[in-house]
Amino acid sequence: MRLAAFTQGLLFAAFSVFWTTLALHLQQPDFGLGADAAGLFGVVGAVGILAAPFAGRVADRHGPHRIIILGTVLTLVSWGVFGLWNSLTGLIVGVIVLDFAIQSALVSNQHIVYALRPEARARLNTIFMGTMFLGGSTGSAVAMLAWSSYGWTGIVILGAALSLLATLLQVQKLARNKKTTA
Repeated sequence: MRLAAFTQGLLFAAFSVFWTTLALHLQQPDFGLGADAAGLFGVVGAVGILAAPFAGRVADRHGPHRIIILGTVLTLVSWGVFGLWNSLTGLIVGVIVLDFAIQSALVSNQHIVYALRPEARARLNTIFMGTMFLGGSTGSAVAMLAWSSYGWTGIVILGAALSLLATLLQVQKLARNKKTTA
């Protein structure tokens, strides 16, 4: 439960870092766009919704852990795209990857949480979602500090660091599981 909640909290923090600062980034001279353009990215990000059924089917067949690690790695990849391909096309590609990754990890982490004690799903989901949203709000707050001090470069570093931390938590769990089965 703790690992699922903390992982999703970190991923949602990385997600919130992006969405909190996107309008500010688009207003920069490189783009010269307004907040309305940032809103259109939400439509692009809706492609990530397609990940939920796919992630659910894979988690049902093969277990959720592969999808969670894939989600953490793809979140990190999206930040690489944002940092290395700073254009509208790069932002669009990055948003699609980010939303797909976050949705996949969310569905798979919920799969784990719901399997713990089916009779306590509501209570477990409250803890899980509360932790996730705490991560998201923290990500937004820290994003504003990073933006004020370091601009888009600081945002990319922050988002990548949060994603990397989520990935490392999952890799550590995988390593522990392999150790106990060996």
